[in-house]
Amino acid sequence: MYRYNDSFVQNLADQIAALILGETTNREPVGQALEELALSNLPQLADYWQKAGCRLGIPDSAFKNGSVYYFPDQPAARIFRTSGTSGADRGVACYSPLGLKLMDLSIIENARRHLIQELDRPVIIRFVPTVAQAPEMIMAYGMELIATTFGDRARSASVITGNGVDFERLRAILDQAVSDDQPVVLLGGSFAFVNICDALEKFGWSWQLPRGSRTLDGGGFKGRSRAVRAGELRSGITKTFGIPAEHALNVFGMTELASQLYDANCREIGPLDERPKHNLPFLQARIRDSYTLDYRGQGEGLVEIMDACIIDRPHRILTGDLGLASGDGIAIIGRVERGQARGCSLSLESIKF
Repeated sequence: MYRYNDSFVQNLADQIAALILGETTNREPVGQALEELALSNLPQLADYWQKAGCRLGIPDSAFKNGSVYYFPDQPAARIFRTSGTSGADRGVACYSPLGLKLMDLSIIENARRHLIQELDRPVIIRFVPTVAQAPEMIMAYGMELIATTFGDRARSASVITGNGVDFERLRAILDQAVSDDQPVVLLGGSFAFVNICDALEKFGWSWQLPRGSRTLDGGGFKGRSRAVRAGELRSGITKTFGIPAEHALNVFGMTELASQLYDANCREIGPLDERPKHNLPFLQARIRDSYTLDYRGQGEGLVEIMDACIIDRPHRILTGDLGLASGDGIAIIGRVERGQARGCSLSLESIKF
């Protein structure tokens, strides 16, 4: 078993950082080392792979007991939890100091490449709580990190309060940005954007935000009573904020992942206008056949993600999401119903720890 302070772990973290920064594009040595770490520190994984008949990502349900953390000798520096309604049903992702450092680097570099790009200190407004308000919410953490790293520090802010959205503050910030011709980046949950656009339309408020302004929504509409097409959300963003659809980006992330998948392009390939996601050397989404578990290059299946930025727990995850594979990438198109696919019935919960 590898201990947290072993040179193997420290060297692996350095290799992962080089992959994130683009100093190397060869992920094979990192992948091999991560598998060696996994088999050493989570021996139950070998039993799971034997049962699956392949090196299948662990299901997201395995995170509900918190026992997939590798380093009992190193207390977690940060713990994030999924948004389940009861404590027993909430997934847990523990980060060691090294793991948290790698996640921060991944979030920042991914945002630099796909979201911020040429912008210099834009106003970044968050439709998510602050970290102080929601310390276990990974979206709040990631979006605050983006804002503090890249945003205008005097004007960037979360407009979420204990009583909901502070619309007057939002209006004041956007009016000032328009007056100063300063680009704005809006970040938040997908359904938050829908609700905010609806409310602003009722107020009769809209803006033509400065050139270069853009949005990033995440989380999708899983578990929501209202079905919303991704194209409908983008149209609402254009109508409300004057931001063209090509600058209304979506990101796929999970509490269990350290990295996020951004839109690869503006093609709408999913049944609800979902766009394909962009793979990176350190982050790969693939589709497995729902019954055979073989990889598929085209068509629908289970979404499996390899996130090389995860050093604290298994880096390959079977998400429970349904994806559509194409030549442009994989679109996330919904959730798989439990029991409807062989992959979803294979759980670490059935293996004794």
